[in-house]
Amino acid sequence: MEFLQKTKAVLLVLMLISLSACAVDRSTVSVDAPENISNPSNGVEVKLASVTDGRVYEFQPATPDIPSLSEDEIVNADIKARAFARKRNSYGKALGDVILPEEQTVAEIMKKAVANAFRSAVYRVMEPGDAAYDRAIPVEAKVIQFWSWIDWGFWELSVHNRAEVFIKAPTGKLTEGLTVLNETVTKHAAVFDSDWQESAVTGVREISGKVAEELKKSQ
Repeated sequence: MEFLQKTKAVLLVLMLISLSACAVDRSTVSVDAPENISNPSNGVEVKLASVTDGRVYEFQPATPDIPSLSEDEIVNADIKARAFARKRNSYGKALGDVILPEEQTVAEIMKKAVANAFRSAVYRVMEPGDAAYDRAIPVEAKVIQFWSWIDWGFWELSVHNRAEVFIKAPTGKLTEGLTVLNETVTKHAAVFDSDWQESAVTGVREISGKVAEELKKSQ
């Protein structure tokens, strides 16, 4: 019995060390972009002329919901384009960041989410090579916020995601621009890479749905 208890204690210590190392280190987490939905048979033809990443990073933000990176990385444009979360300990100290793989960026994922939102709102999204691409209404989208963070509770951890996009077009009701914000939260006993992934995927899906709802209202 004593041997079994000691074995369990050793295993517990090893697990905690492993979790601690994972928290301190950077995590590279893939976030699948939403599958393209089909264009409606009829509708206003648009094209996504640009989707830019306008997120603002801070080195030592006052709150964890503000995007942050280490002092060395905050000037790295490639890392900033791929980062979407940062781990923190129970005292709020910033640890390893969470970034997308090299072949992904937040702007590219959000571009697909916005395109699907237009299609869901009965717009036809034209792609380069489509016959109507040149005459389609150009739409500009800007990612204002897309960030996940931990909120430490007494018994559980909350993983938040906040997504915000700004959309503008030169004609129609989008001339003044449309800003859409979404926030989501999930509860966990411990946070692993799969939980960061879930947070981002849920955030992308929900912001796409909200953009679609607002586009329908503006028609």
